[in-house]
Amino acid sequence: MREVSVWAYPWDLHDIGIEAVAARLGTQGVDTISLAASYHAGRFLQPGNPRRRVWFPQDGTVYYALDESRWDDAEIRPLEADIVASEGDHLAELTARRDAGGPKVSCWTVCLHNTRLGMAHPGHVMRTAHGDPQFYALCPSSPAARAYVTGIVAEMSERYRPDRIELESPDFMGFDHGFHHEKDGLGLLPEDRFLLGLCFCRHCMARADAAGVPIAAARDTVRHLLDDAFARELPEPQFPHFPGRGNDAFAALPELHAYLLWRSEPVTSLISEIRAAAHAETRVLLIDGEGSWRGGVDLAKAAAACDGVLYCVYFTPAGRVGPELERVRRVIGPDRTLIAGYQLFHPEVVDAADLRTRVAEATPFVDGFNFYNLGLVPASRLGWIGKALAE
Repeated sequence: MREVSVWAYPWDLHDIGIEAVAARLGTQGVDTISLAASYHAGRFLQPGNPRRRVWFPQDGTVYYALDESRWDDAEIRPLEADIVASEGDHLAELTARRDAGGPKVSCWTVCLHNTRLGMAHPGHVMRTAHGDPQFYALCPSSPAARAYVTGIVAEMSERYRPDRIELESPDFMGFDHGFHHEKDGLGLLPEDRFLLGLCFCRHCMARADAAGVPIAAARDTVRHLLDDAFARELPEPQFPHFPGRGNDAFAALPELHAYLLWRSEPVTSLISEIRAAAHAETRVLLIDGEGSWRGGVDLAKAAAACDGVLYCVYFTPAGRVGPELERVRRVIGPDRTLIAGYQLFHPEVVDAADLRTRVAEATPFVDGFNFYNLGLVPASRLGWIGKALAE
């Protein structure tokens, strides 16, 4: 039987009511709730929430009752969201209901994307070739950042025993991620955005150098490429095979190319450490999607380091979903879990029939489905899930 889950925020469970959520989703064939257990900030329009129609979540917090004693010696410590005290520990409530026969529980866990922690710990964020901090992104090469992520996964899995944990952003965040009132008068090209998203923090410099990677030369190359791009009157592509050839688009620059191939090591090893830190009964899945090589994800190695992949096909149109998930299945192999992730946003998904077509294409290759998101779409649109799953 395939797993079917819906991503949900704790404030939506609180405002709608967990019983009402379970009943509403159950009628659509949903058997799992993927609860945001660690999350970032944003401005959310919430037509599916009867109370908070527009909501600004507290930045960079966890949504469970922290055991502060576990973090006494940690350099980077999680912050328990204020609404856990005021509105309840919904992770605890969900797991208790599961044990009584309710839906299974998955912890949707944002790992390194945390502006609050980045501002508090600038020595552990990604840095450009010019040394500028990317405050929204802790670096996967940072020992303290790695300890933070493995620590929250260990705490959640040991204390709550969720059925699975979904890892979002355990990789290198790109430059073009989204921040308050971003300004770009240059007209950045895709290759420029990629180069600006490469990390040359002290942790990457030390880790790559220890592996024999010429990272100092790679940094100098990237700095010169960006300086040249910043000096041109108008943008002019320098790498005609980017992004089609991936990292190999830079093969003519051997030091840079060697560094780009190395970037998967901190990501894969972090995922492996997370899997080792989690309770044996909790599965660990990587949330992934098309183009994740830009963030240092080697999909085959990453999947082998954990229990499988939740592969998002949010923007993959009907006709391409099947081939894409067939490719992913070949890459990760038959023994790893593969979940297809869909959003219920319009107009990206036109209607129920469009979603049904995309789900049908995925069915031969996947072990289940996730749908995004409980509070961010009208309650009536959740009916698309049941229609998509109907035989």
